[in-house]
Amino acid sequence: MLNTTKDTAKPMSLLSLILSFIALFVISSLLFAPIDHETRQILIGLDFIICSIFILQLTIDLFRADDKVQYLKVHWIDFIASLPLIEPLRFARIFQILRVILILRSGKRVFRNLLNNKKETTLASILLLLVILLTIGAGSILLLEHKDPSANITTGQDALWWAFVTISTVGYGDHYPVTSSGKLIASIVIICGVGVFGMISGLITSLITSPNRQENLQAENNDKNIELIIKQQQAILERLDQLEKQIKK
Repeated sequence: MLNTTKDTAKPMSLLSLILSFIALFVISSLLFAPIDHETRQILIGLDFIICSIFILQLTIDLFRADDKVQYLKVHWIDFIASLPLIEPLRFARIFQILRVILILRSGKRVFRNLLNNKKETTLASILLLLVILLTIGAGSILLLEHKDPSANITTGQDALWWAFVTISTVGYGDHYPVTSSGKLIASIVIICGVGVFGMISGLITSLITSPNRQENLQAENNDKNIELIIKQQQAILERLDQLEKQIKK
């Protein structure tokens, strides 16, 4: 039987909760708010990125579930709500939000899951930071640059591409800020991007160097065998002492 409570309290599921709120805000803006074309491009790009993370999280939980058929029966609406470029479907994420909020009522369990799944917590934090940096970076640079006559970041697509390239520290140079305020934003995004990819490097290193579960079990068995041998030797020494005392008597 699928343990929904355990599954929903995982770090990636908590990331999905936060991104679900962001997705609902993005979709509500696209459908109901009077926004210009360039802002709409940024929001559509963010919606696509968030949907990709949703699908990643659902796929991870699907492989992790003991009963995959039962998992699909419970979460089929979440898969449908994660289809990109079909914005109204995102409102179905409300069901996922309600499920996770019920789990959040048990704060100790959630905190314990975050501590026990440090690698997954790090991955969830990296993905959340990337979404936040892309949102703030692209929105800020477009707002500050598009009115300047010499600007080369003039569309939402340009802003998203610039933010992605800058965060990744690649820096192709095809789009760059020309205003002082834009350069300040770029400096902040670059510093944050270096920090994010430092986290990614640390996560990859820990995955490579940390012992796997089988090695941990083998080490535990070796420790138990050593303790058993020590106890047996102590018992033998005690028996020899008793024999020595009897011989002397």
